[in-house]
Amino acid sequence: MVLLCAISYLLITIAAAATAVMRQQDPYKALLWVLAIISLPVIGLLLYLLTGLRRQCGAPATHRRNGSAVQTIIRSCCGEPVTAYNRLTQLHNADNAYSALISEIQRARRSIHLEYYIFNEDRLGRTLINLLCRKSRAGVEVRIIYDAIGSWRLGRRSISRMRRAGIGIHGFRPLRFPWFRSGVARRNHRKIAVIDGTTAFVGGINIAKRYIDGNRLGKWRDEHLQLEGDIVGRLQRLFAADWQKVGGEAGDVLRHMPGHRIRSRLPVQIAWNDDGSACATLHDAFTAAIMRADRSIRISTPYFIPPRTLADAIRMAAESGVMVEIMVPERGDSAVTAAASDSFVREMHEAGATIHRYTDGFLHSKLLIVDDSLATVGAANMDYRSLEDNLEVTAFIYDRRSVSLMAERFEADKESCRTIPAGVNAGAGPLRLATERLARLLSPLL
Repeated sequence: MVLLCAISYLLITIAAAATAVMRQQDPYKALLWVLAIISLPVIGLLLYLLTGLRRQCGAPATHRRNGSAVQTIIRSCCGEPVTAYNRLTQLHNADNAYSALISEIQRARRSIHLEYYIFNEDRLGRTLINLLCRKSRAGVEVRIIYDAIGSWRLGRRSISRMRRAGIGIHGFRPLRFPWFRSGVARRNHRKIAVIDGTTAFVGGINIAKRYIDGNRLGKWRDEHLQLEGDIVGRLQRLFAADWQKVGGEAGDVLRHMPGHRIRSRLPVQIAWNDDGSACATLHDAFTAAIMRADRSIRISTPYFIPPRTLADAIRMAAESGVMVEIMVPERGDSAVTAAASDSFVREMHEAGATIHRYTDGFLHSKLLIVDDSLATVGAANMDYRSLEDNLEVTAFIYDRRSVSLMAERFEADKESCRTIPAGVNAGAGPLRLATERLARLLSPLL
């Protein structure tokens, strides 16, 4: 019996290692998983089966070049066009974002559709739950998608209470021991709100009081957008597709698609990561945007662990004389992740990038600003997990005035940073460098 079990485990291990080699396009990641499977008996195999079987990309639709390379990539992978008539309000930090969101929810007459990675049952979460229950009882259609792992603090009692109030609520990929399935690391990291089909919110802010009160890292610095116009319908369609994934009826959501009266031109395009042809949309769109830069690239991200192709694009931009500025937190919320991030930051600094380390709390905003013509705001971090695993959503903005305002905000945030100019010795001891390099080896798994 023991011999049979040993032979079975050996065969499963060989099959898993072979699958890692065949499925992973990146040979480094394939080697990393093979080493984990072989050197960590049982644990390595379980980790690979649960988190290593990453989604397979499908072939994107073919499109003729119409607009920039970035716009064509998004249209090919997601089928998302550039929308022309929009109104955009930048919401700096959670105070502004929550105030605008709650105000719109209070005014809602037809529908409230919310999708968040984190929906905590804390002071803020309870306030929002009370409001949503009242709106649902008043006849407003309320639909909520939450990530089952990210929102683990959302209790069953609150979920049952919302359902009794008539709210439709579903968790994305819940874990049900012992029936774990592969791909549990693939989470819904989106932050979307669509109110009455006329106003939408997207960005990096979840439903949790730490975005207002801060935590051990201090106050949280973040960015969010309030959108009106053509783009709202595109976000409503994305929410409807996600609602269908978790067991809802897409048509139930798409009933709320009224028109609008906005006639001011402000081009915005929604890009997202998902299974199939859209699995690498944000990675490819970010890379294309950076490769087109003529003068400047500004990046703000809490986790700077870019996949190799994106990292090479940023490095080559810096080496070619483009002004590259990267803003990251002074302190991270994970020692291993922070060390891996520092390794990539150090590489970019050595290539000629200026590094800004945000010291006034925890930097959580996700911004990419290229020249004076393109800016992105969304949920995706510049790391492997966001760009290769998670479901994400990001707004690409092609309006020069809006881009200029975002660049001004980036400049204002530099006042709260410790800046390391290009060409200045960043300084690090041998032990720190070794720690960063060891953490970097794990970067595809972080």
